[in-house]
Amino acid sequence: MRKQKSFLLVGLPHTGVPLLAAALEQHRDTLAGHGVRVPVKSADEAFRAAVELRREHKAWGLRRRDVEGAWAGICRRILKHDATAVIGHELLAGAAPDEIALLVDGLAGRQVHVVVLAGVPDGRVGLFPDELDLAGVLARWERAVTGPDRVHVVVTDPDDPAVAWHALGVLTGFDAEWLPLPAPAAAVSAADVASLRLIAESSGVHVDHDELVELAEEWGKVAAGRGYDVVGDLHDLVPVRPAGPTDPTRASYDDRIDILNGALSEAVAEVGRLRQQLTVASEQNARLGRKGRKRGRQRSALG
Repeated sequence: MRKQKSFLLVGLPHTGVPLLAAALEQHRDTLAGHGVRVPVKSADEAFRAAVELRREHKAWGLRRRDVEGAWAGICRRILKHDATAVIGHELLAGAAPDEIALLVDGLAGRQVHVVVLAGVPDGRVGLFPDELDLAGVLARWERAVTGPDRVHVVVTDPDDPAVAWHALGVLTGFDAEWLPLPAPAAAVSAADVASLRLIAESSGVHVDHDELVELAEEWGKVAAGRGYDVVGDLHDLVPVRPAGPTDPTRASYDDRIDILNGALSEAVAEVGRLRQQLTVASEQNARLGRKGRKRGRQRSALG
């Protein structure tokens, strides 16, 4: 009996995964009629499943019980139906081999495929290689799905997200032409918090243009040489040299980006401090509660 396919949309960050996930959710019923199921109930559930698999609940200010069982619940829905399933979250791009193995084990009996959206290299790739280095992401996921033919690299167009949407339709079995993408605002979710975290932790630290060009060319060689299913032109991964420093428009834009990065860094740092204070206060309350209960038992014994 032929195994049904499950497609995992795993990143890269900043390439449009949240928008595609929002489109899948919006067209859930129509897709089901064409034999393609979207097993997650919401973007939040997909986020919690990714956090659970990455074992990052503490980093996100969550308790273990907030995420525990999220992935298992999604897997039960996938295995319950004899149909192609599509699920994803960009946090999965940075998953370690053991985390990926755990994810794939939950889909035993299915033919698992991985879809990776790829664009021009992010300047923070040196700081976050697990999440942002395409070659590393592809290598880790290839091992888990047992072959390069089950790894699909979709080269994105930042000016036209419909390109990636149509490619996903061809891969999974639906006609994206009749299923429009939602407005970008519909894709705002915890994934945007991930972007803020990357920006905040790396404000002002970027790989220079020439290094990004070399990296993009290396990505192209890896994608073509490993036998992955590539959709799009790998040459589009190579960044175009930005306008020179004498361009006042470019200088003004860079200044605004620096200001924005600084504000975001301060905001996320403050959130981190507040979370730490909340954790300390919760621990203090728990200790006081235990002491109070102990005193109560002692009074009862004396009485």
